[in-house]
Amino acid sequence: MKTARILLVFAIATFLLLTACSGAVPVEPAQPQYAPLCQAASTGCGAPRVSLLDNQYCIDKVPYAILSVPAGTTYESQDPDMECVDQLHNDGDLRVTCHSISGKDLWSYDLKLCNGACSAPALEIGTGQCQEGYGYDAANQCCAAPAPSSGDGCTIYKVDLGVCVGE
Repeated sequence: MKTARILLVFAIATFLLLTACSGAVPVEPAQPQYAPLCQAASTGCGAPRVSLLDNQYCIDKVPYAILSVPAGTTYESQDPDMECVDQLHNDGDLRVTCHSISGKDLWSYDLKLCNGACSAPALEIGTGQCQEGYGYDAANQCCAAPAPSSGDGCTIYKVDLGVCVGE
């Protein structure tokens, strides 16, 4: 009987030893390490308010349009014949003054105006540093969801130039 017990203990020890050394222990897959998420930016970034102050201001028979927009607003003419300059006014707003380079009057053009506070960080997509659907913001070393194009804080404003009379 003693021999049977010793053989049983030996068989169990051999089984446990073989099981432990066989590498059949289940290993959990490593979870990918992602960069932290950025602080959530404000949602619903709105386009700047635009006020047309004058569209018949004339210099040498060339009409100018004068717009008032909040400070920090960026703008871009959508027509190569339109030239604009800006100046900060004492009321805190920006005055954007535009005219036709070729001197056109009674003319409409588009001006793209964007809220400067809405500029989203440049995100690198597909770097493997962020989970799917997010981009890496290298400046802040974090992951962020790309901003929807509808909330970019920009608007296209149609400006109608008048005509200079009696100058």
